[in-house]
Amino acid sequence: MTEIFSDIPIWVLLPWSIIALLLSILLYRKRAWVKDISNFKRFLLIGLRSLGLFFVGVLLLGILIKGVDSEIDQPLIITVVDDSESMLNYADSSDIENQTKAFLNTANTSLNKDYNHSIFTLNKSLENVDSVVFNGSETNLSRVLNKVYDNYYGRNIGAIVLLSDGNFNAGSTPLLVAEKFKKTPVYTLSVGDTIQKVDHLVKSITANEIAFLDNKFPVEISIEGNKTPSESFELQIKEDGKVISSKTLKHQDSDYSLVKADFTLDAVSIGVHEYTVSLSPIDNEFNLGNNEKTIYVEVLDDRSSVLLIAEALNPDIGAIKSALVTENNLEIKTVSEYDLPSDYSDYDLIIWHNPGVAQNQKAFDQINSEQISVWYIITPQTTRFSISKLQLSANINVTGSADNFGSAYNKGFTLFKLSAETRKMMDKFPPLNAHYGNVNYSNNASILAYQRVGAIQKSDPLFFFGGKQNKKFAVTYGSGLWSWRLADYQSNQNQVHFNEIVHKTVQYLILKENTSRLRIQLPTLVSSTEDLYIKASFYNESYEAITDPTIEFELSKPNGENFDYSFLPQDKEYNLDLGQLPAGRYAWKASTTYNGSTFAKEGTFGVKDLALEKQSTKANHQLLMQMAENGQGKFAMLSDYQSILDDINKRDDIVPVAYESSTYNKLIDYFWLMLVIVALFSTEWVIRRYSGAY
Repeated sequence: MTEIFSDIPIWVLLPWSIIALLLSILLYRKRAWVKDISNFKRFLLIGLRSLGLFFVGVLLLGILIKGVDSEIDQPLIITVVDDSESMLNYADSSDIENQTKAFLNTANTSLNKDYNHSIFTLNKSLENVDSVVFNGSETNLSRVLNKVYDNYYGRNIGAIVLLSDGNFNAGSTPLLVAEKFKKTPVYTLSVGDTIQKVDHLVKSITANEIAFLDNKFPVEISIEGNKTPSESFELQIKEDGKVISSKTLKHQDSDYSLVKADFTLDAVSIGVHEYTVSLSPIDNEFNLGNNEKTIYVEVLDDRSSVLLIAEALNPDIGAIKSALVTENNLEIKTVSEYDLPSDYSDYDLIIWHNPGVAQNQKAFDQINSEQISVWYIITPQTTRFSISKLQLSANINVTGSADNFGSAYNKGFTLFKLSAETRKMMDKFPPLNAHYGNVNYSNNASILAYQRVGAIQKSDPLFFFGGKQNKKFAVTYGSGLWSWRLADYQSNQNQVHFNEIVHKTVQYLILKENTSRLRIQLPTLVSSTEDLYIKASFYNESYEAITDPTIEFELSKPNGENFDYSFLPQDKEYNLDLGQLPAGRYAWKASTTYNGSTFAKEGTFGVKDLALEKQSTKANHQLLMQMAENGQGKFAMLSDYQSILDDINKRDDIVPVAYESSTYNKLIDYFWLMLVIVALFSTEWVIRRYSGAY
C-alpha cells in the first residue's frame, strides 16, 4: 500500500491549483499579442501553463512516497566439517577423506536445488570441495559454531550439519553453542568408532620453562594407559637426541592406568634446551604417534648475589632473608658489620641494616662508594652523621628521640606495581620504629609509602627509592620489618604480601638499565599454533629511538636451513611477522649497520608441538547424538550421509521466508515527473511560437 507524507498539508494543493489557473488566465487574457489565437489554442495554452505550475508546486511541497519492497530469503543449509588431524585416528581413516568429499558433492547437488548451501571447516569457509585436508592441529568446535552464529544471525538458517568425530581439545563444549540456534535443526555425521583401543601415551609433562645454570630442575611426567593392565614399558628422556635419563615403569592392574614419574635434570649450559619424552611401544598398541612429547626449557645464567649486612643477628634481616630464599636466581650471603668482605664486586645488591653503627669509617666509606645498588634500613640507632654521608637525596632532620610510624601506600608510586591486596595490606602493617624528625623528599613518584600517625598521613616518606650516578638505592626509614611479616601471617596464614614487597624491591634494585642500542623482543617459547611476532628497536648516540637503519634477521631452522628476513619499520620500532613455525628449536641473529658501526644480537627459541590431535583414539558419538537430539535433528555415520540429506529435503519447516521492507522516496527524485513538467512548458512554448505569439 502506497502512502504519501509531506511537511506541508496536502490540502494546500487546492488553493495552489486555483492560483496556477488564475495566473495562466491572466497571462493569456485577450490582449493584442494573442488576439489572433483561436479560443481552443488559448484554452490549451492556459491548461498547459496551469498544469506546469501545479506540478512545480507539488514538487515544492517536499512530498515523500512510502513503498514496500519484498524479498524472498531461501533457507540456508550450513555444513561444518571438522578438518583436524584426529579425524584420521581410526581404522577407517583411509576412507574418511573420500567419503567426506562424496558427501559434500552430493549435498551441493541435492541441496542447492531448493536451498543455499554453505560449507565451513574449523578455520575458514570452503569454496572447493576437493580442498578438504585433515591437517588441523587442534579441534575447536565451539569457535566455528560461534562464528557461524555471529555471521548469520537473523538469516533464514534451515539446518546445521556437523561432520566430526565428536572430540574437541580447545574451546568450550559445542553442546552449549549449538543451543544458540533456536528452532534450527542440528544434524550430526560421525566418523570413527567408540571402542577403546590398546594404547598408552604421554599425557602431560610438568616442568618450569626457565631454569638457572648449574641448578637442578624437576620434571614430572604423567603416562596414561588404556587397556594396558600390568604392562611394563620404558620411559626415556632425550636431550638433543641423546638419552640422559630413563626408567622402567609398569601400568596399574586395570583397564585405565595413570602412572607418574619424577626426574631431576641438570641445567648445564645456557640457552633453550629440547627435551623429548618417549615411551616404548607395548603389544598391540593402536597409536604410536602419542608415545612421544617434547618440551623446551630455557637455561639462564641470571643469578644475582645479594649481601645482607647487619650489626648482629637481627629479626629484620632474618625476615628479608626468609622472603628471598624462595628466589632460585638469588645467592644470599649474610655478614655482620664486624666481618665485612674486602671486595664487593661480586655482589649485585647490598641490603644494609643500620649503616654506620659499627663506627668502622673505612668500611663505611668503601661500601658507600661502591657503584652497587643498596637498600638502606635506617633505624633510630643510625646517627645523623651517617645519614648525611649516605647522600639519600632527602633532607633528613632528626631530634635524637624515636617514635612509631605506620605506613600509608602512595597511590602515585610508579617504579613497579604491587597487587591490590598487598597495597591494602601495607596500610594495615604495624608501625616501624624510627627517628622523630622531618624527612623531606621531593620525588613523590618514588615514594612507596608515607609515614602515618594514627589515621593521619604525613608528607614524610617511610619507604622511598632514589638514585645517584649509576647507583640505585632504597630507604626504609625505620626498623621492625619483621613485624610486617608476622602481621601478614596472622591475617592471611602466609607471607605472600610481605614477600611481594621484598621481591619487587630487590628486583627493581638489581635490574640493570638496558643500554644496548639494538634491542630485540621475542618469546623464548611459543606454540606451533601461534603466530610469532618479533619487535625490535634501535637507538642513536643520544638514545633516541630511530628507524633509519635496516635490521636484518637470520633464522636457522631445525633442519639446518637458513632464512633471511628484514624488519618492517613502523613509527619508532620495527616489526617482523614469522607466522606459524613447525615445532623445533631455532637459532636467530639480528644485525644492522649505522654510521659505520655494526650492531648484532643473537639467541635461540623453541616452538612446541602440543600434539593435541594425537591424544584421542576413540570417537565421542555420545556428544554428537546429544547435539542432534537437543537440536531436533538426526545422528548418522558418515557412510549413511544420504539419510541426513533425505531428512532435510522432507522437512516441512525448512521453507523460504519473505521479508518486507519500507522505502521512502522524495517526489522530486522521480525523473519522469521532471520530464512531464519540461514537456508541458515546452509544448506550451512551441504552440505559442507556432501561432506567432511571443
